[in-house]
Order: sequence, then structure tokens, then C-alpha cells
Amino acid sequence: MLMLELYANLRDALREEIIRYNLSGQKVSVRCRALSAEEAIGHPGDKDYPILKGKEILVEATFQQGRGQAFTDEFENADYSVEDLLEIDLDSASKRASFIAGLNAVYRHLGLCDRTIHCKNEEPKECSRNLLNLFEPEMKVLLVGYQPRFLEVLASKREVRVLDLDCDNIGKSISGIAIEPPEMTDDAVQWCESILASGSTIINGTIIDFLSCGKPVMFYGVTIAAAAKILNFNIYCHCGH
Repeated sequence: MLMLELYANLRDALREEIIRYNLSGQKVSVRCRALSAEEAIGHPGDKDYPILKGKEILVEATFQQGRGQAFTDEFENADYSVEDLLEIDLDSASKRASFIAGLNAVYRHLGLCDRTIHCKNEEPKECSRNLLNLFEPEMKVLLVGYQPRFLEVLASKREVRVLDLDCDNIGKSISGIAIEPPEMTDDAVQWCESILASGSTIINGTIIDFLSCGKPVMFYGVTIAAAAKILNFNIYCHCGH
């Protein structure tokens, strides 16, 4: 599946719900804005999360009673009608983040998905503690996107490799594991038995590398909540709201 095809499928699904729930022509809007780190993740005890270091932004969209979020490294503060989402140009990460956050908000309002709001404070630690239930004891796991607590847990009990896009992380040894660049994707995919990938891959475009690789993939986090429902992806988000 190519990115254009993936997003076309998401738009088609949204269009069907707009028709089904008679949202067309209503004076409703999807308002997107970047949350502060405190709004996004609260006050976790650890300070190494990418959003606290200014490496990521959490975009939030609101649609009537629904709120949807998406992690990205580019953002815009924008105001879209729900029908604008069907036409928005998706040639940049900031536009894709607005679309995905808006899709999450609409689907959450309609009760079509849940866990579209990021966990806060000590909840990321609780989420990480449940990771080991996903993988057999001897399984080789590829973690796509450096998530500090996830890596700590996986490195303590499983064979793991980590891919990340952040140049400040690449090459470092964290929890005894070397953080690898995206150029190592093919090698890491061949090595692993299962993939745990950040939902933000749907925004930065790297998701395509994992959808047809022949290995089981599970996406984590709130970003991919509605898309996972539409496209039948496996998703892990233990403490999302």
C-alpha cells in the first residue's frame, strides 16, 4: 500500500461517515492547535520524552464533543470544516497531522474509535509495564520510534532493536541498545520477528516500510486510533483516554 492509497482509503471512510451521520453542510469545524508539553503529557517523573525535549509536537483537534490528537514534528494552527478534511492537501507533515488529528476527533465524537487522547503523568510507565504481554519471551522485537519507557522494558526482557529519525538519538546507546538510523530499516525488519511501531509513522510516511514487510506489526499511541479502526491495524494504547 502506498501513502496516496492509504490516505485515499481514510478519506473515503470519512466521507461515508459524513454522509451516514448527515454532517455535510453543517456549521461544524475541526480546530487544530499544538498543545504545550504540560497539556500533552502532564508531569511525568522522567524528562526524556521527545515532546519534553522539543522534538515532537502533539496536535489536538476538536469536533463537537470529540477530541483527537496526533504526534508530529511539523504543525499548523488551523480551523477546518469537517468537509475540508476531504480536500486538504496532504503534501506536508503539518497537513497530514491536521488531517489525522481531525479524523480522530470526528471518529471519537461519533463513537467509532476510542483512546484518542494521550496519557499523562505516570501513565506512560504503566503503559510500558504491560508491553511484555504482547510478545513471547524469546521474540526479537523491532521498536520503531524511540519511546524511552518502552525501550527500558523491552531491553530488560526481550531482544530488541530500535529505529529512530532523531539525529540526536541515532548512534547513542540507551538502555544498552544502540539507536539505529532509518537506513537500517530493511536489515532490522529482516532480523525481527515482530514490529512495534509508533502511530506517528502514518504522518512521517515511514509506515509504508512496515505494512508489506511480511512481519506482524502493532502500532502504538493515540495518533493512529481512527486509522487503525478504518484499516484494521493492530494497535496498542493501554492508558490512552
